[in-house]
Formats: sequence, structure tokens, C-alpha cells
Amino acid sequence: MKINAPGIRPEIVAAITASVCAMMGTGNIAVKITRTSEVWKFAGRQALAAARRQG
Repeated sequence: MKINAPGIRPEIVAAITASVCAMMGTGNIAVKITRTSEVWKFAGRQALAAARRQG
């Protein structure tokens, strides 16, 4: 299966896929995946600040 998820590491996609597969067949449904860290937000801010400094 090909997954189009630019910028997301394959390990993250695999972890989410495994979680969903684990929930199937149990009567439970994953309805929300929440962030446990602000790393992506900070990385985005740093990239934006760097881009503004360059030009």
C-alpha cells in the first residue's frame, strides 16, 4: 500500500496504523488522535523564522 503523507516519517504512519488495527474487532473505535508534544509546532515556527531572516 502506498501512503501519501509528505513530511511524516514512516514510523509514525506505522504506529498509527498499528493502533487502528489493534482497535478493530474489539468494538472500540479510535475517534481522536491527540498530540503529546508541541515539537511540530516549534519546528514550524523555527522554519518560518529562518525563512524570514533569509529573505
